Amino acid sequence: MGKIIETLKKIILKGAIEPDGDTKKPKVSKVTNKVLLQELVTHFEQSMEELSVGRRLLYPMSFNILMHPDDYDETKESFPFVLPEVISQFYASIKKEKNKYLNGVNYAPPATYWFFQFSACRFGEKDGHEGFLERGKIITTGSLTTFDIQKAQSGGVRSEANIHLSVKCQNSNTNDNNINMDALLGMDILSEGTYKFNFDKNMNEDTNVINAASTTQEKGWATLRWSEGTNNMTYTMLDTYIDVSGSTETRKARNVCKIMSDSVAVSHVQIRYDQTTQTFQLAAFAKTRLNSREVPLSTGGAPDWVSLPKFNSKLFLNDAVSIVFNANDEML
Repeated sequence: MGKIIETLKKIILKGAIEPDGDTKKPKVSKVTNKVLLQELVTHFEQSMEELSVGRRLLYPMSFNILMHPDDYDETKESFPFVLPEVISQFYASIKKEKNKYLNGVNYAPPATYWFFQFSACRFGEKDGHEGFLERGKIITTGSLTTFDIQKAQSGGVRSEANIHLSVKCQNSNTNDNNINMDALLGMDILSEGTYKFNFDKNMNEDTNVINAASTTQEKGWATLRWSEGTNNMTYTMLDTYIDVSGSTETRKARNVCKIMSDSVAVSHVQIRYDQTTQTFQLAAFAKTRLNSREVPLSTGGAPDWVSLPKFNSKLFLNDAVSIVFNANDEML
């Protein structure tokens, strides 16, 4: 485990492995939409080659893309436009592979939808200094079914710790196909965006058709509503995991719902949506009532998750701020 972590740190933080073998620190670069497309398609095709057996085609349907915060901020608006292009090439790759078999091949998807999670993150160094992923480099992980890094970070992952993953570090030959995700959880997720597209059994490569299959457009998973003075505030939960924080919150991430009240603590409440069970859960780190019942406080940084009813749930934070939570039934 320690060897894996150290290898990843060398690749990510120090630029130790370059295509031409040069160990010198590379010039500052940035991730482009073309880089994202190439990395995901290459990862997909390599994994399909390694996973498939006999006449059974297997391929990853869940991808986590880890990025430097600056790269994430510069490309996040493009994600909804890049992903249909990515999936189109996935379908083309599957068709190309299945056409090699004259007597047919089983290429049924291992999951019912494609899942993508983009995360701006950093790794913490042992000496106390924070080390960001190198600008212009990304790490992608792939799995047959959904694996949400954000949930793993919060301690709520439902899968086994040694879930079968393929890991591709850009410009590196390092690719451990049975890596324990604990090796990647020494990072601090700053923000993340998730996207979900239903699998098309006809594998239509038309990006307009693929885009129409997206179930994670701007409608979001749920909405939170509260009042600030004379204003009625609304927050749309676009990610499967969010933090609800108060006025002292300094993060400016999409998955942070900031309420301008001194009575609300930083990460006062965490809310997550489990796409497998289609349920919402809540963890409280400061005084919170849910539908008039006090929520047990989570301690030691480990969330103590409780069920969050999907509709008309009322959260009362520190006896000062009232929030109404409603799931978006069109998304569920």
